Amino acid sequence: MKKLLIIFLLLLTLAILVAVVGILVSRGGAALPGEKILTLTLDRPVHDYQETPSLFWIRRGSPQSMADIWAGLARARNDPQIVGLSVYLRNARFGFGKAQELRYLLESFQGSERFVNCFLETAGEGTNGTLAYFLVSACDHITLAPLGEINLVGLFSDAYFLKGTLDKLKIETDLSHAGQYKSAAEQFTNTAHSPAAEEALSSVLDDLFDQIVTAIAEDRDLTVEAVRNLIDRAPLTADEALQEGLVDSLGYPDEYEESLSELSSEEPRLVALSDYAPPGRTLAASRVAVVFTQGTIVRGSNGTDPWSQQRFAGSETLGAILRELADDPGVPAVILRVDSPGGSALASDLMLREVIRLAERKPLIVSMSDVAASGGYYIASMATGIVAEPTTITGSIGVVGGKFVLRRFQEDLLGITHDTLARGTNADFFSSLDHFSPEQAQHYERLMGRIYDAFVGHVAEGREMTSAAVEAVAQGRIWTGRQALENGLVDQLGGLEVALDLARQQAGLETGESIAIDFYPRPPSLMDFLSQNLEPFLGRPTAESLLLQSLPSAPMPLELPPELLESLVDFD
Repeated sequence: MKKLLIIFLLLLTLAILVAVVGILVSRGGAALPGEKILTLTLDRPVHDYQETPSLFWIRRGSPQSMADIWAGLARARNDPQIVGLSVYLRNARFGFGKAQELRYLLESFQGSERFVNCFLETAGEGTNGTLAYFLVSACDHITLAPLGEINLVGLFSDAYFLKGTLDKLKIETDLSHAGQYKSAAEQFTNTAHSPAAEEALSSVLDDLFDQIVTAIAEDRDLTVEAVRNLIDRAPLTADEALQEGLVDSLGYPDEYEESLSELSSEEPRLVALSDYAPPGRTLAASRVAVVFTQGTIVRGSNGTDPWSQQRFAGSETLGAILRELADDPGVPAVILRVDSPGGSALASDLMLREVIRLAERKPLIVSMSDVAASGGYYIASMATGIVAEPTTITGSIGVVGGKFVLRRFQEDLLGITHDTLARGTNADFFSSLDHFSPEQAQHYERLMGRIYDAFVGHVAEGREMTSAAVEAVAQGRIWTGRQALENGLVDQLGGLEVALDLARQQAGLETGESIAIDFYPRPPSLMDFLSQNLEPFLGRPTAESLLLQSLPSAPMPLELPPELLESLVDFD
């Protein structure tokens, strides 16, 4: 047995050495002289940041995070050997905020006198392709597969309501909210949108649609009216898309790759962005930290549910990082990148406390991704500056919560009986068996109002607004980033690049001064992953996850409704 273990360890060591040598050779090739074309393939979900263990020797060629793409293209802009960028889009599995950030990166790459060409298999195959086409429309040249389609059909939001289902199951609700537009509970209490929810959602859809149409018209040299007409005519075949100027050529991947070689004076090498290493890096005197907070806000540690792949942003994880950075004299400024629909009110408040403490000592700029709403906006409200993409979903300054009442479901349908004993007038306050009593309902409303007042107060202080001014844009209403700027909820529009410029400015760093960018949280090493408890990396155990997902759950106090996120953020 001992010999087998030794042989296994020797083979594992040999495999790692071979992998490392291969990586060094490939990266060395990327650093050889001569013209190069960077390649980026988008075919899986793109998250802001990968917090998985650093297994690069196994996962080479896997999809990159927004952090990796941003850092790689920023370095490549100053590399004279890079003549262009090739983007291969199979699936656009991210939201409009990330799409807008990617569009900016492509446009800034073009601004350095390099080409950006895109190969599009299809903009939707039996699905809405609006997001995919919105992204590639920023490219210099778009090649579409001959049987591909441009399903530029516009925006479609469908919310499902479970009241009828709950009625059939004899499950009742005790849900309440602070803010007339805070609509997360409506999924369980209504059969359709309330007028307030429909008003807020329609306003966001109108603004997103206007931004999409305008961007496509500018990029493809078309009129706004022409783009709107094409949307109303879609889906479009490849031939129709070519004829109408939505794409520049039709071809297969090998033909597209062959065409890239014709764009250089010599035979360029294709180098994957994940393998790209610039020939030399300038030493930096200062460091700026970029801290990623992504997923539902919870108390405790970051994690990813292995069953649903839902991500969790833990108050303990963020707090530890911000405390460390507050004490680091080598970090003059911090950027907090938020991609979260919110979650626990308490966890959000714990996070905000650490944001305030750090902001008292050095600039802390929030950069909003696809979503930074409800609790996601709560933790941003006291930053020294807030930057959002024009299409970011933000705001939702409101509170929702309550409980499901399961007595009739359990007794009438399942045959379960209960014989309860209690000590204390409100011992059954959080019980799922019965409704709140009138006194308990009033008490719960006071608790909700307390959280809402605290939320409004933080926003008023952080944004230097009166409480009345905050109330006018709060009440749980969601906004696009562009609308949030008009309402004073954010300071500037843009992505990480704009946030970095603002951090430089507030920290007193010279515009031309070189800085290093450090990403947090640090991914756990392979040894950490193998030797420690996996729960901080993977979230709840699978069995517990399955059990929790099989039961009804009330909305968290500071969270957007899931169906809204599916409609506005994920257009896969």
